[in-house]
Amino acid sequence: MKALDVYEVLSSAKPEELRHPCESLDYADHVVKTTMMGYPQLAADSLLNPDLIGRLADVVGAIIRQLNLMFMEPIWVKKKMEDLIIQRGRAYDVLLEIAINLFGLEREWVGFTDRDVEDTLKIIRNTLSLWENTERKDFGSAEVAKAVVKMKIEDMKKVMRGDPRGIKSMVASMGENVERKLKEDNITLSFLDALREEIQTNVYYVMSKRGMCRFGNDYALGLRWLRRLGYVQVSTNPVLAAIAYRDDPSLWSKLEDYLRKNPDYLKGIDEHQDELAMLATMLALWPNMEVFRPVFYLKEFSDGMISYQLNPNVADNVDRSIEDALKIYKATQEYFMKYDE
Repeated sequence: MKALDVYEVLSSAKPEELRHPCESLDYADHVVKTTMMGYPQLAADSLLNPDLIGRLADVVGAIIRQLNLMFMEPIWVKKKMEDLIIQRGRAYDVLLEIAINLFGLEREWVGFTDRDVEDTLKIIRNTLSLWENTERKDFGSAEVAKAVVKMKIEDMKKVMRGDPRGIKSMVASMGENVERKLKEDNITLSFLDALREEIQTNVYYVMSKRGMCRFGNDYALGLRWLRRLGYVQVSTNPVLAAIAYRDDPSLWSKLEDYLRKNPDYLKGIDEHQDELAMLATMLALWPNMEVFRPVFYLKEFSDGMISYQLNPNVADNVDRSIEDALKIYKATQEYFMKYDE
């Protein structure tokens, strides 16, 4: 397997539609199914639950037992190479996400003990090492592990990537620092070690942990990384959404997919430009709401706020502004009914 091929397969893989109602048997089954549907971040965030204090390592152990069977399945069952890459990539992804959540302030908000965290990280590290060795044994190199780590670093480096002044963001700098510390023969663990240092020595993490300040942001990308540093709110508007589309062109694909499923938006397009701008902004807004969903609940609705500023082109029209707000509220409510489940 060539690294470029694996990266392209993983980066172009589309998630399935979230099912309603969900059909999970237990916590571990829910995390595994959500992961394999293409939502490893949602699966990892679902473990940020105070009910798991004292039980986290056991639940993650049950998750890993299922993922292990899936990861090793190709040894006994022939699979298409593309399916194998996606299955293994998502397995890596969810374990990395669980670990990174435990590096950040999220563990403090949940109330996980040091033992919860270290016992869980130990079994995650052992599993990642086993999977990498399995890849090397099967294919000569751990290309799936490398591709998943590359995708995470690219996610950090895209923040303010297109800034016309050439300003580099803090999150992008963190990604570059992590990238320099990667070890070819130990890709996932060197990634986690470098990232843990970047997060826990960051001035925002330290100030947040000490209760010196509560931080927010007014940019539509990179919020998941900032959440780990203690950021608890974000502001978004059509102008900021446009910058997000500039820095992350994959948002255009999401907009195109949404329009294919909802073609009514394209009827009389010249007369509905403001409505399309609202839709594009909303699609950039939802990932921010996903990121801060755990904060919203863990902080008992006092944080995790998403400020959406309406289209300035209709700011002088109260009725239009309220109409837009109600449309966004309704669409968002329907989206998160499935997401929260």
